Amino acid sequence: MSTFPTAFSRTPNLLFTQTSLNALNRTNFQLLRVNEQLSTQLDLLRPSDDPTRAATVSTLDARLERSDQILRNLGFATDSLSSLDAALGDAKNLIDEALGIANEQISTPADAETRAAQATIVDSLIQSLYGIANRESVVGYIFGGTQPGQGPIELIGNSYRFVGGFGGLQAELGGVSDIPITMGADNAIGAVSARVEGTVDLDPNLTVNTRLSDLNGARSLGVSTGVVTIRFNGGATAEIDLTGTETVGDVADAIEAGIRQYETDNGVTVLGPGGVSISGGSLSIDVPAGSLEVGDVQGSFVALDLGLTDGAGAVFTAGTPDGIDLDARLTWTTPVSQLAGLGGNALDQVMLTTGGIDYTIDLSSAETLADIRSAFEAGGTNVVVEISDDGRSINVKTAVAGTLDQAMSISEVSGGNPTAELLGVRTLQSDTLLSDFNDARGVRVNENEPDFEATLGDGFTLTFDLDSGDIGTVGDLLAAINAQAAAQLTAAGRPVTDFQAVLTSPSNGIAFEQSGALGGTGPLDVKRLNNSGLLEDLGFLDATLEAGQTTLVAQDRSRVRVDNLFTHLLDLAAALRDNDQLGIEVASGKLSDSVDRLSQSRAVVGGYGKRVDDEIRRQEDRQVLDESLRSQLRDLDFAAASTRFGQLQLQLQAGLSVASQSQQLTLLDFLG
Repeated sequence: MSTFPTAFSRTPNLLFTQTSLNALNRTNFQLLRVNEQLSTQLDLLRPSDDPTRAATVSTLDARLERSDQILRNLGFATDSLSSLDAALGDAKNLIDEALGIANEQISTPADAETRAAQATIVDSLIQSLYGIANRESVVGYIFGGTQPGQGPIELIGNSYRFVGGFGGLQAELGGVSDIPITMGADNAIGAVSARVEGTVDLDPNLTVNTRLSDLNGARSLGVSTGVVTIRFNGGATAEIDLTGTETVGDVADAIEAGIRQYETDNGVTVLGPGGVSISGGSLSIDVPAGSLEVGDVQGSFVALDLGLTDGAGAVFTAGTPDGIDLDARLTWTTPVSQLAGLGGNALDQVMLTTGGIDYTIDLSSAETLADIRSAFEAGGTNVVVEISDDGRSINVKTAVAGTLDQAMSISEVSGGNPTAELLGVRTLQSDTLLSDFNDARGVRVNENEPDFEATLGDGFTLTFDLDSGDIGTVGDLLAAINAQAAAQLTAAGRPVTDFQAVLTSPSNGIAFEQSGALGGTGPLDVKRLNNSGLLEDLGFLDATLEAGQTTLVAQDRSRVRVDNLFTHLLDLAAALRDNDQLGIEVASGKLSDSVDRLSQSRAVVGGYGKRVDDEIRRQEDRQVLDESLRSQLRDLDFAAASTRFGQLQLQLQAGLSVASQSQQLTLLDFLG
């Protein structure tokens, strides 16, 4: 009789073993995961656990990290704005003290010794202001503008130069990123002059390298690119695609290529030997016979912008080869030879006076506008040359605050071309506004009363009565004086050449001249009437008699100075030392204006600080919400995890017990 081993169970041993191990391993894995969750305090251990939750948590992590950085930036901003507020407050207190000194000296009898002692106190106030202007916060120098890494004010001799940046430093501050956390040149402490603005449209001609982005365009709206249409002698219409062109040369080449293709396609001759070229400030098309019409496709303005059509049927013919002027803007690479505003005149030399030093600026070899800028700014002149906002002229600025004898002026050099006038940067010319005289205080006249009289060498007297309508520009003033002089001389039967008012050259100044014959009889003299301030404001009270007593040259009152606290304090100190009553009054008025500007700046800074504080609270509230949501998605529920851990332990123990007991059963146990 056959027998079989009694160790056989219901299933093969290998299958049973593998099944039991798999069950135990699953339990062990779950137990291990719960153990890891308990040790890390996280329910979401890796992205594969729950991709949806993991993606949301990742987004929240990024938002919280960015919010942390924004809060750090806001902290820096708070510190900087607080420092700014304190500095402006200290500056105001300092100016209040200076105003107290000025007002006391204005209201008390003149005492030269006392005023000299007060000037020493003002000197100490200037040094204190210098320290305030160079104050630092965690972001750097608070008045450094966009360059907070360097001190914004530096001492040059007895002058103070602003070397910081314009505007203000900005950082990522969340919803208030538009707030500057430093102040630049546009404040009462470190303001720079912007008065010498070019009065001449230099009107650069086009070149093949002129970029389309540097054109104002025929409509003064810039230049667009795209498709234009052409039609010759009313024939077939074709399109030329100018998309992708970047320079005027690119446009000219594309148009010429398109017209040549039109000639081939239609068996006509359109272009002459000149093809498509540049003429001054416009594009030119050589059409020796017939007429070429250039237009725009529906909804496009490319041809209008490029001056190829006026929108009213203008065509290119042999007599009208040029388009509309494209009004190119100045760039630093603009060639001097292409500046139509110079009228074909060569540049020579100009005289720049600043900081009490005369600099002869040689522009005769300048090839580009950048060369002109380099010539002005080289050699420690402490001036800055900029292109005007409209791109038509150049401006010259000074950043040095000093006394009146250190003011900036630009004049001509004897024997050369009038280069300063050609460039429109001479500080005293016929179109200079009289309101810019005397540090923008202007000039004063008596309405309906004579202002001054001029006595010629032979004793003949001329009386002048000017009103506010005569003092718009220097040219207006000279014309009014000469008209009144001519009328009186003619009425007396004298030649009108006996007296005239002129601009001096090459130096800057206004002069009264009498004829040479009169100079031999006696000096020319002037006297103010009715306490008018006109002669004083024009500089004639300190005039110089030149050229054999025939020419009375006034001091230049059009010189340019920085309008900031350093200038006004320096003026006050100088006026106190010179026992100058009027100078003290003028400096006091300027300081009063500066106090108002300081108060306005401080109010702006205070508003910025309030916005920053509000943003800090908003960011903190947002962080709390984000962290709460992230915690719900990511963090572990300890009660549930502990219960799960106990269940898995029991499950593992039961599994081990079942596996152990099941291994002992045989078929006979099953058959019972």
